[in-house]
Amino acid sequence: MDEETEQIVEQIIEETELGREKVLEKIEKKQEELSGFITPKGAATIIARNQGVTIERKEPEVQKLLIEDLSEGMSNVDIVGKVSRIFDPREFERNDGSKGQVANIVLRDKTGEIRVVLWDKMVNLISEREIQKGSTIRLKGAYIKKGRSGKPELNIGRRSEVEINPEDERVEDLPSLSDAKVKISDLNPNLEFVDIIGRVIAVTAAREFERSDKSVGKVSTLRIIDETGQCRVSLWGEKAEKAEEIEQGDAVKLENASVREGWQNTPELHIDWRGRVIKNINSRTVENLPDFEKKLLKIEEIEPDMPVLDLAAKVQRTFSVKEFERNDGSAGRVMNVNLADETGTIRASFWDEMVEIGNELTPGDVILLENARSAAGLQDRPEIRVGRRTDVEINPEDIQIEKMKPSRVKMSEIEEGLDSVEILGRIVNLSEVREFTRSDESEGKVTSLTLGDETGTARVTLWGSKTDIIDELEKGDIIRITDAYSVSGNYGPEIHASGQSNIEINPLVEEDIPSLSEIEKEVSGETRTNIEDVKENTQVKIRGTIVRIFERPPIFEVCPKCGRNINNGDSEILCEKCDETVKPEHRAVINMVVDDGTDNIRVVAFGELGEQLFGKTADEIYETLREGIDFKEVYDEINLAGKEIIISGGVKRDDYYDQLELRAKEINFPDPVKETEKILDKIKSQ
Repeated sequence: MDEETEQIVEQIIEETELGREKVLEKIEKKQEELSGFITPKGAATIIARNQGVTIERKEPEVQKLLIEDLSEGMSNVDIVGKVSRIFDPREFERNDGSKGQVANIVLRDKTGEIRVVLWDKMVNLISEREIQKGSTIRLKGAYIKKGRSGKPELNIGRRSEVEINPEDERVEDLPSLSDAKVKISDLNPNLEFVDIIGRVIAVTAAREFERSDKSVGKVSTLRIIDETGQCRVSLWGEKAEKAEEIEQGDAVKLENASVREGWQNTPELHIDWRGRVIKNINSRTVENLPDFEKKLLKIEEIEPDMPVLDLAAKVQRTFSVKEFERNDGSAGRVMNVNLADETGTIRASFWDEMVEIGNELTPGDVILLENARSAAGLQDRPEIRVGRRTDVEINPEDIQIEKMKPSRVKMSEIEEGLDSVEILGRIVNLSEVREFTRSDESEGKVTSLTLGDETGTARVTLWGSKTDIIDELEKGDIIRITDAYSVSGNYGPEIHASGQSNIEINPLVEEDIPSLSEIEKEVSGETRTNIEDVKENTQVKIRGTIVRIFERPPIFEVCPKCGRNINNGDSEILCEKCDETVKPEHRAVINMVVDDGTDNIRVVAFGELGEQLFGKTADEIYETLREGIDFKEVYDEINLAGKEIIISGGVKRDDYYDQLELRAKEINFPDPVKETEKILDKIKSQ
């Protein structure tokens, strides 16, 4: 029996007629009544109270501490602070199979911050939103353990107390939290973490993807608005499942969202394990938000996997009806249409009986789609699906569609599948015009040139009448090309300019374009970059070891005329861009991960660079696959893993995988003699 319990027993004996044995018997019986969930000291206290005995005991001293005073092993801690961050509660399974709950918050006072762990019933303070970011709380009876990070953490157990908005002299000294809550118009990538309130106007279901380390991730997307604008929000990992709980029109608060630069340099928000998505927020907080109205989306607002959407756009091009056979043997029909508005272009497919409506469309028509849906198409870009539940109206009287404005892109931002783009750069080199014969026996002309800007260089192909301008061009000229499009070339994405494109020679521009010598120096430069220093939208040269090869189909098919991806096949097929039947050309592609000791990066090599790595032409690879050989055997033959490689190319952020990707433009394997000479030259220069 401990000393405090013994003191209580002695006091009961002194102040009552009970003997020691009787007192101990009552204590034991009380413990049995309470199924052992009470200590001898607690049972003795109850017996004393029942006998009218007031226990005289010295309460343990509770020190009122600051965060800087805390250290591992302390118990009975009393501390006051402001909640600076909240992490969502999560469930876990104990060793005995029972379920538990845990949540984390970060508490701040004038001396520092500490993570606080709440267990089981205490978690309700978070889930029921009694504790919110910015709340002032007092913790009593807490204890300190070492956390997973190795730093001390405050733990709140069943015997601990949490007081919200306490009356305590320490409250006056608490620092005010910097208000990270911003409006959409205030967003910029220089903000690390922000809180923001908005109304959801679009939501997509969670979808899975494979990371470079073969792990599987999840992502879903919201689009929110406030009184200042709208933005895209990506929910990653476990947070992606939150999309199932969110509907159009919901007001949400995002906490600890990170800001990144998205498409066309517009800010986007990202929520990962550090962030929170909160619904059903205080009505006073959302009173300034625009009311949700079922609205027509702009094309730039459409994401893959939106279950319901409304859209008005102008028909840009229609394509022939295709018939196909479903898995159950039934016949189906589909017709594709390209749509455009002032924000972009998108493909819409009309299925089965809706094909009849598609056949009524002609370029220039305005079309209103209600209750359509979207799906992921080529390169996971959104496409619209028009089915039997979709309402279609052609040329409605009250809807006008503005002409799409070309999107300005830098050389390093060029990727396959862009429409109506504008580029501005200096001519690095030119090629002669060559003539060719099309499949219909008509004659065509084509030429190419290389343009450069401060981010890198890109190949540009001119078709038909656009080749006539080549006689007016010289190396070093600045040209602006508008209404062009991008395709997959032999050395990665490239720009194509055809009939609708416009080309200006040496236009008046406000920005500085690097000189020809500066661009040529950058292109041929020997400076290499560590992978850990690689930045988005730059051109770099790296040297590293191939640590992984993605075993995916090693070839794809493109239209020989426009370079666009088309469906797999070895026979003639309709190119929807050219609207004519063509025999596809095969292109090689290889995806890999390269590591240089400082970090790793995903690398993609297209066309002739892919052929260089495979040691075969794309047609030879295709013939190998036609013989029934699994494409994995093609990778087994090249045995690239573990080899050192030098790669030059442009760096892009893959939004789908949320990682940087190097699009190769030149690939070499190190020459020991040349590498030694470089090292010696570097030593001599020092």
